[in-house]
Amino acid sequence: MMERSVIGIDLGATRIKAGLVRGERIVGTVVVNLNPTDRGQEGIVRRLAAVVEELRAKFLEPGEKPAGIGIGSPGAIRHATGVIVRAPNFAEWSDFELGRMLSEATGLETRLDNDANVITLGEAVYGAGRGMRDFLCLTLGSGLGGGLFLDGAIYRGADGMAGELGHIGVEPEGFPCNCGSRGCIEQYVAAVGIRNYVARDRLFGDDTPAALADPDLPRRLYQMCRDGHPVAVKYFHDVGYYLAMGIGTFLNLLNVEAVILGGGLARSFDAFGPTMREELHRRAYPVLVERTSIVLCELWEDAGILGAAALLNPKP
Repeated sequence: MMERSVIGIDLGATRIKAGLVRGERIVGTVVVNLNPTDRGQEGIVRRLAAVVEELRAKFLEPGEKPAGIGIGSPGAIRHATGVIVRAPNFAEWSDFELGRMLSEATGLETRLDNDANVITLGEAVYGAGRGMRDFLCLTLGSGLGGGLFLDGAIYRGADGMAGELGHIGVEPEGFPCNCGSRGCIEQYVAAVGIRNYVARDRLFGDDTPAALADPDLPRRLYQMCRDGHPVAVKYFHDVGYYLAMGIGTFLNLLNVEAVILGGGLARSFDAFGPTMREELHRRAYPVLVERTSIVLCELWEDAGILGAAALLNPKP
């Protein structure tokens, strides 16, 4: 008997990455960049529906129908209803009924969750969190996403919006954040933290604005750090320092068995990890630090698709 197929969609601020998933395998993917006309409610539904049809045409067997669509999306989301309450990078997404609208457009059941929750679920079902009952997943991407896997399930809170860990304050009057506050931890770690440091110090002089526009800037700084550039070394030291402040708070509160680190900047763990581990012992009860594993994710770029598919197929 053929394993049932599920469509998993990783919806980002600038692109859609979608895949057809059977069991634990991604059979095929479609990746598209978002245009300005895609950023409104109707526009994104049209683009997502087109991506779903492309996946069906390319990768489904004749007569096969997918079991449904799972989506990981940025923003504050009511998981039970598939409504995006607010998404900082999409001004028109206020009380956006994406789940209902895409289901009507495709004829497929659609389930929706915050992108960090989806990545966390992917690691729980298919990756580094498999077999764990309690862990925290932090994604160091363009910002800092956080997901809570507690007592064997994603913890979403009273309104489905728990886990905004990137907006824990670490500097009372620090860098401004697009959430409206200042000094949020995501402004000091992940790619946005690296960019803030470069902009503050005008690291590249008159070329700094061009450097900030380069999507590969965090990778460039990582290579500079590996080459011993003292300012770049200091930047990754600061990433580890502030990350330890956040993780220490989370461990004191939650007493999880592991913290899983994912996202692009997690690949720079050798640059910020030693500082993070050292500082963490000063930021949390020692017994909690000693019993908690800090591990890298296993799914990396596939986490969004597999985690979204797991919204409909929670066990491999």
